[in-house]
Amino acid sequence: DVVDAFSVHGACGLWGVIAVGFLGDPEAGGNGIFYQGNQLGTQVFAVFIIILWTSFFCSLVLVPLKLGGLLRLSDDFQDKGADVMEHSPSKAYKDKHHGTDPPAGSSADAPPAPPTATAPAPQGEDAGV
Repeated sequence: DVVDAFSVHGACGLWGVIAVGFLGDPEAGGNGIFYQGNQLGTQVFAVFIIILWTSFFCSLVLVPLKLGGLLRLSDDFQDKGADVMEHSPSKAYKDKHHGTDPPAGSSADAPPAPPTATAPAPQGEDAGV
């Protein structure tokens, strides 16, 4: 998952649904276990329905695309990378890897700077606590 869609929307969303079963405050319309309620079963059932719903509709779209060979990028695309093939890297990435040189004198040409020496921290009476 290149854009972390499952971790953000899937996992966090499912936790949000289940958390209501634990933390649902009756004053806010909830009925969570921590408030002697019984909403957790309903929330777990909702998670099950959400997973079924999502799986079904994703399958309606993704299975035909897979059967048609339209889900994967070509080998050339994968070798070069989608940025190079689709997203104008000559404008976005000015470096030698993508065929354009950085401006002369830029940090890309310079070697890394050596670490700077620092004076030792004062000890004893000079510490200035």
